[in-house]
Amino acid sequence: MIEDLLKNAGQPFFVGVAGDSGSGKTVFAAGIRTLLGEKLVKMMEMDGYHKETRTKRAVSGKLPLDPAANHLDRLVSDLSLLKKGQPIELPVYNHQTGEFDKPVAFSPSPVIVLEGLHALYPEILPFLDLTIYVDPCREIKWQWKFKRDKEIRGHEGVRLEQEMLVREAAYKRWIDFQKTDADIVIKIFPSILKQFARYQLVDELPEYTYKVEMMVRPPESLLPNLLMPLNIGDAFNISSPPFLLSSVPSLYWGRKVVNFHLDGIFSHDTLSSLEKQISDQTGISTYNDGEEYLLRNNSTRFAQLLIVWRLLSELKNKSGFKSQ
Repeated sequence: MIEDLLKNAGQPFFVGVAGDSGSGKTVFAAGIRTLLGEKLVKMMEMDGYHKETRTKRAVSGKLPLDPAANHLDRLVSDLSLLKKGQPIELPVYNHQTGEFDKPVAFSPSPVIVLEGLHALYPEILPFLDLTIYVDPCREIKWQWKFKRDKEIRGHEGVRLEQEMLVREAAYKRWIDFQKTDADIVIKIFPSILKQFARYQLVDELPEYTYKVEMMVRPPESLLPNLLMPLNIGDAFNISSPPFLLSSVPSLYWGRKVVNFHLDGIFSHDTLSSLEKQISDQTGISTYNDGEEYLLRNNSTRFAQLLIVWRLLSELKNKSGFKSQ
C-alpha cells in the first residue's frame, strides 16, 4: 500500500501551496493533511522566513509579498536538508503578536506541505513534487482576509483596508505569476447556480456556497477508478440541494489541463463515498464518517478530494505504487 511506500521512500514528498495572503491556502493545505493523516503529513509555513516583524515593517514600509523581505535563501537551505532526511530549526512567525517566536524542531515526514506567499518561486520549484496555486476572486479574497485578520489576528479595520489596497499592486508584481508553474490552479467565485434556475431557486443557497474552478495538469498515468455515486432518481426530488459538476479538457497558459467546475451542495453520501475510496486505495486509515462531515457538503470539500486524488497519482508515478 502507498502508506508503506511513503514511509520507506527515503525522502519527503513535497507539495507547494502558494497564493496571496487570505486566499485560502491553509484550507487546501490542511485538506491534504486531513485526508492523508497527520502521521504522514506535516505543514511547513513560510511566514517564519519573513525578515521583519510587523512593527519593523510599519517603519520600513516593506511588504512580506516582496521576496526581498523574506529569507528565501535560508528556506532553500532548509528544504535541501529536509530532502536529505535531515531535521531543521523551523522559524515561527506569531500572527497574534506580529513577532517571531522561538524556532521549533522540524524533522522530515513522508509528505511535507510547504505553504506560503512564495512557495512556487523558481528557486523553490526544484524541491517540489506537486505544485498548487490558490487564486480566489478579489471579492472573496477580501472577505476572507478581512474576516481573518480582524477577528482572529486582531488587526484594526480601517488600517487593514488601507493595507489591503496597497498590497494589490504588490500581489500582481510578486505573487500572481506563480500560477503559470502550478500543477493545480484553484479559482473560487460566488456561486452561479442562481443563473441556471428558471426563474428562481426554490430555496436560498446556504451562506458561503462557492463555485470552485480548478485547472489540473493531467498526471502521466492514472490511478484506479474513483467512482462518484449519483442517484439520478433523487434529482427529481424538489428538496435535493443543487449542484454543478463539469470536466472540460482545455488549454491554460499554453498547457493542456482538465478544467473542473464545482458549484453548490454535494451530498454527504457522495463525499463520504469518495473519501472512503481514497482510504481503501491507499491503505491510509483516515476515513471518518462522523457527524462533522455532514457540515462539509460543499464544492470546496469536493475540490480537496480531487486535489488529494491528483496528489496520489503523482505519488504513484514516483514510487511505483500499484493498487492492490
